[in-house]
Amino acid sequence: MKTENQKRMMRMKHLVEYTSMSRAYLYQKIAEGDLSKGYQLSLGVRAWEKSEIDAWLDKRMGESA
Repeated sequence: MKTENQKRMMRMKHLVEYTSMSRAYLYQKIAEGDLSKGYQLSLGVRAWEKSEIDAWLDKRMGESA
């Protein structure tokens, strides 16, 4: 059962759709240290918390204003 405080995780495919940014661009931002590496859930499975992505997007929007 999901609760409101439960963290929501997104895999790269969903991250690309959610941010409307390319996979290559997101990996570039990870390599530059601008975006979190996410969490390795198992071998070959990495995911990011939606709340962390939202905070990163908010920060980027503030920089462009």
